[in-house]
Amino acid sequence: MVRRPFFVAVAAVTAMFAAACGNVASSSSSGGETPPGITDDQITIGATLPLTGTAAVSGQGLQAGMKIAVDELNAAGGIGGRKINLVILDDGFTADRVVTNVRRLVSQDKVYAVVAPAGSQGLPGTWQFIAQNGTPVWGPISPADPKQREVFLLSASRATQGRVAIDYFAKQGITKIAVIKQDNDLGVSMKQALDLQLPKHPEMQLVADETQPVGSTEVSVAVNNVLAKQPEAVLLATDNTSVALILKALRAQGFTGPIYADQGGGGTGGPSTVGPAGDAAEGFIAGMQADVVSTDNPAVEHWRELAKKYDGEQGESGFSLQTYSFVMAFAELVKRLGDDLSYDNFVKTAENLRNDPIKLGTIPDIECGPLPDGHDCVISAGLAKYTGGKWVVEQQFTAPE
Repeated sequence: MVRRPFFVAVAAVTAMFAAACGNVASSSSSGGETPPGITDDQITIGATLPLTGTAAVSGQGLQAGMKIAVDELNAAGGIGGRKINLVILDDGFTADRVVTNVRRLVSQDKVYAVVAPAGSQGLPGTWQFIAQNGTPVWGPISPADPKQREVFLLSASRATQGRVAIDYFAKQGITKIAVIKQDNDLGVSMKQALDLQLPKHPEMQLVADETQPVGSTEVSVAVNNVLAKQPEAVLLATDNTSVALILKALRAQGFTGPIYADQGGGGTGGPSTVGPAGDAAEGFIAGMQADVVSTDNPAVEHWRELAKKYDGEQGESGFSLQTYSFVMAFAELVKRLGDDLSYDNFVKTAENLRNDPIKLGTIPDIECGPLPDGHDCVISAGLAKYTGGKWVVEQQFTAPE
């Protein structure tokens, strides 16, 4: 498959960060004062992550990516001559601690921005506080879009991934699809994808739409109902445990068509879904929010070499690549602010990325625009296929039709 060119190589971006932008102590916030977290030689950023608790593995990966990026940037002189001071707080994957941590980062640690925080259930509880302080939130992990001035999402949404998958199946000549979804935000995102994309493919029919109870390991009813309608492809909007069970059930009953799930449900690049599914995972297609698969992508290989040297857990995980990319994109955006690090200029410059995207190669182009819709800054997604015991890129990052 022909790979699209990478307009900004990570190494080149890092070199640019090393160039000093001069003394910008006079940089002001919208109120005319120096923004929090900014000194002549330091910029403080922070995040809340689940370093303990049921999501500790993902939290450790998210932490790894941030530390890898900060170490690389600081070794090259920081951002415009300012070294990055990174503050990471553990929330234990509980919503109330997410809220507490964000308040502490802003009020006590005086961060300039909250970068790549996790906590899809807890972060919405901080949005009013964030608005009162004007603190940028750059690249929060998997929350719903609040369409808020301070918040910029950098991951392809589940709905975007589903739309790209529907377009892909249409190109394969598939006309009958079925869906198995959970009655939660995963199912809502799949419904959005179907509502937006099916009208663009009038030849395609949704022949079955089943709902799977959250947390249930009983998938036979949904699978049997789907197979009775004889679909040519199946789209899944469930957690990865259910995806693995459904894969096994569909294949056990002789279904040979393509089966899709988004990056979260598919565990793209890793074994979390395909491992439990075993042989049933052959040919499985999953969404890509970040290119955790390629071995010939220079930007990904650059991160991978740094990740191998990381002294900690989950350095080479897909979560690590995600937050590494978010921090590198943040550094590029701040570099573009020049001497004016005010929050007004932060928002203005970020909202102009639709005209001049940040291109890293590890994730889809970051091309924020103005509200109400432009703070969903990534409008592309990729697809990967699990075949022969490994993941391979099936379709490069592309926007839905």
